[in-house]
Parts: sequence; structure tokens; C-alpha cells
Amino acid sequence: MFQRSFLLILIVSFLSCSQKKNQIQNFGSLNEVLDCMTLNGLQLKYGSDNVINYTSWVIGDDTLRGSIIFPNSKKQAFVYFHDGNIVDVTIKGESADWKTNSGLFLGMTLTEVQSINAKNFTLSGFNWSHGGSVVSWEGGKLTGDSTLSHLAVFSNVSNEHQGISDDAYKLISGEVEFDVRHPDIQKLNPKLDLISLVIPKIPTKSEGKKIGSRIQQSQVPN
Repeated sequence: MFQRSFLLILIVSFLSCSQKKNQIQNFGSLNEVLDCMTLNGLQLKYGSDNVINYTSWVIGDDTLRGSIIFPNSKKQAFVYFHDGNIVDVTIKGESADWKTNSGLFLGMTLTEVQSINAKNFTLSGFNWSHGGSVVSWEGGKLTGDSTLSHLAVFSNVSNEHQGISDDAYKLISGEVEFDVRHPDIQKLNPKLDLISLVIPKIPTKSEGKKIGSRIQQSQVPN
């Protein structure tokens, strides 16, 4: 009887480990979507049947146009183009079968992301259209450069705030910025529900002059 029970435990443990291994293997590299470079590249890598072209979606206050790969599945991702080239890939929701090369995936807690960044970072307040957005990685490992930026948003679903009072939640809400070491944010420990990998747009010389001119014209005279 003991031997049979021990064997059953071993089988259950093996199956559990196998399932965990498969879950890890199911993650695709979000960076590889950017590497496709163009719509044609997306279709070649992921198959034309898995790509919806020239569509739009809403994120926060913004309506964006581009492509969606693997729509209505755990691998759904939103792809935005500029001048025909992929410049942004975004995943959102409670979970998805994507992971960035830096180690981010949907559903990670704020403290887990702190560990990856290896430094504290700054968030916008909660409970508004851009609530829980990372304002700055403060020079940590997730800080972007001229080739790639990480954008991320943390959400406590439906603005539930178990563990802290209504008054405490109000104090970390709204269009203000907070260091993630704030005690109530640490207690809330919200989860990642949006990740974007973005190739920064570097303006051409002529575009730079136009931007400079607009800024100069908008200045209040001394």
C-alpha cells in the first residue's frame, strides 16, 4: 500500500513538473515580433492567417491603427507601424503567452518587476486612464536606449484595493507620481497588465527643425 501511494505521489509530481515546464515553453519572445520589421515579416513568421491587417484598437485615451497577431488568443499582440516599419508591439490583459527578453510578462507583480529592474522606479497614480503607468525606470536595467524602450502599466483590476483603506488608495490615485517604495503601493503590489516594446522614433534633421520651430512659437514672450 505504501509503495503504491509513493508511486502515485511520484507520478503526480512528475506531471506537475511537466506542466510547469510546458507553461514556460509556451512563452514566445515579444522581441522577436519587433525583429519581423515589416508586415510581410510578420506574415512570414507567424502565418498570414494569424495576422489581422489595417485594424484599430483603443488603449487608454488613444486609438491606434496597425495589425493584430493571433487575435482572441493567449498570444494576441498589437503591432504598430511607422513608415511601414514595426515600431511598437503591445500585449495587455491579465496574462499572455509572451515574455520580453528582459523577463517581463503579464501578471507579474510590482515587486517582481522591481527585482528585474534592480532599482526602484516611478509610477503614475492609480484610478485614471493612465493610472499605474511607469513614468521612469530611474536608470535601472529596464531603462531604454536609442534602440528599444520598455513601457509598462500596472493595474489592480477594477481598482480593487485589498489590504489598504479607501482613504489610502485615494492618496496614491490621480495624475501624480510616486516612488514604488511608497508603503501603500507596496501593500497593493499591483500586477502588470500592459507591456509595450517600442523602437524610439528619432526625428530627421528637418523634422527636428520643425519641432524646434513649433516649441519656439509656443513660448510665452518675456
